Amino acid sequence: MVLAAGLLGIIAWLAADKPEREGMSLFWSILTAAFGLLMLLHLLVTMKTLTVIFGLWMLVTGLLLIQSGWSLRSKNSFGWIMVIAGVLSAVAAVMMVFNIGTGAVGISTLLGLQVLLTGIALVLLSFTKKIVAGRIKDKIESLKSGL
Repeated sequence: MVLAAGLLGIIAWLAADKPEREGMSLFWSILTAAFGLLMLLHLLVTMKTLTVIFGLWMLVTGLLLIQSGWSLRSKNSFGWIMVIAGVLSAVAAVMMVFNIGTGAVGISTLLGLQVLLTGIALVLLSFTKKIVAGRIKDKIESLKSGL
C-alpha cells in the first residue's frame, strides 16, 4: 500500500498541469515509493518494526488504563474493569514486542475485526440511507400534493 501510494503520487504529479506541480509533492511521493519498496525488500524487519510499534502503543494504552482505573476504583466498579483491561493490554503488549508471531497474530486479528466492523457499519449505513431517502421522497410527495 505504501509503494502504491508513492507510485500514484508520482503519476498524479506527472498528470498534473505544469502550474499545479509542486516539487515537495514529487519529493514526498518518491520518498514514499522508496520506503514502500524498502519495506517489501525487508519483510521480516518490517514485520518486527510494526509489531514493536504496535506493542509499545498497546503498552502505553494499558498503563494509562491502569492509572485511570486505579483512581476510579473507589468511586465505581468500572475502575476495576479498566484496571483489568489495562493489565491484559500490557501483558499482550509485552508478548507482542518480544514474540513476532504473537505480534503478527494480534495485529492480524485486530485488523480483521476492524474490517468486519466496518463492513457491518456500511451495511447498516445502506439500510439507514434507504430509509432516509424513502422519508424524503414521502415528504416531497406530500408537499407536492399540498400545492
